[in-house]
Amino acid sequence: MKKIPLIIDCDPGTDDAVAILLANSCPHIDLLALTPVAGNSSYTYTSDNAVRLAGFMGGGCRVAKGAERALIFDGLAGYQNKDDIHGGHGMAGVLIENRAGAKQEDKFAWDVIYEEALAHPGELVIAAIGPLTNIAITLLKHPDIRHYVKRIYMMGGSATTGNVSPYAEFNVWVDPHACDIVFKSGIPVTMVGLNATRHAEFTLEEFEQLTDTPCAITFLLAAINKFIKEILRQGRRWDLIMHDAITVGALIDPDMVKTAPYYVTCETESSQSIGQTVVDRGGHLGRTPNVDVAMYVDKARFKDMLQKMIAFYR
Repeated sequence: MKKIPLIIDCDPGTDDAVAILLANSCPHIDLLALTPVAGNSSYTYTSDNAVRLAGFMGGGCRVAKGAERALIFDGLAGYQNKDDIHGGHGMAGVLIENRAGAKQEDKFAWDVIYEEALAHPGELVIAAIGPLTNIAITLLKHPDIRHYVKRIYMMGGSATTGNVSPYAEFNVWVDPHACDIVFKSGIPVTMVGLNATRHAEFTLEEFEQLTDTPCAITFLLAAINKFIKEILRQGRRWDLIMHDAITVGALIDPDMVKTAPYYVTCETESSQSIGQTVVDRGGHLGRTPNVDVAMYVDKARFKDMLQKMIAFYR
């Protein structure tokens, strides 16, 4: 099988880490680059975690410099304790070992993405599992890239309700203008939003089963497990959904996710609903669909995929 050339645009983050490790474990994925962006944590942490993950995996993929803030509206500005969303260092307190001594390039994410698109015309796939700032800047600086990217799989948005407001999902809310640019780009987009990923919510017991088999990433999974237990002990809510890994899983196994084509816009003006991905499910606007919206995730297939990932790192 021909390998899929893949760039993961990310804000690691525990769930991003699992998604990246999942892609690395897949034999038909050629992981070309990680392009970090501020999101789950400040850019200081997300970029360092990306470098550490690249080094842990052997240093075979590039790590570029990404955006440290959103284009216009910055959802993270004033967002309290953003560096604690996923625990210490944005990684449940874990400092992943940079075994191969990977380093971040001097080149910016938008230029690395463009270079790889030119090197793999019509084949490059982008998994955008953080705020879409890097992707939007790429489209603004290199508008012809829309001819070279095969598809963007984005973890973000929702066809129903949000998680940082009644309307908005976190990744889109952080930089809604970037999402608007991506939706209007003409590049095929698969939106794996909360309405779909919620079908694959794990129980704590199901997640703990993933750590039963000792392997090279057990330390990370165990740290995530401990972090979640502490949150629950404090009486705080935590949905045990690996949104980012599900999105990478969707490009590995398209049958794992059921999608439907809709016209989708992103709200960028309203103070009440900024960041909402408005899915025209009734066709009221009479517009050509621009996004394949994930409507369902097969949880059993996803669990099987994670088990195969763990076997890879055994």
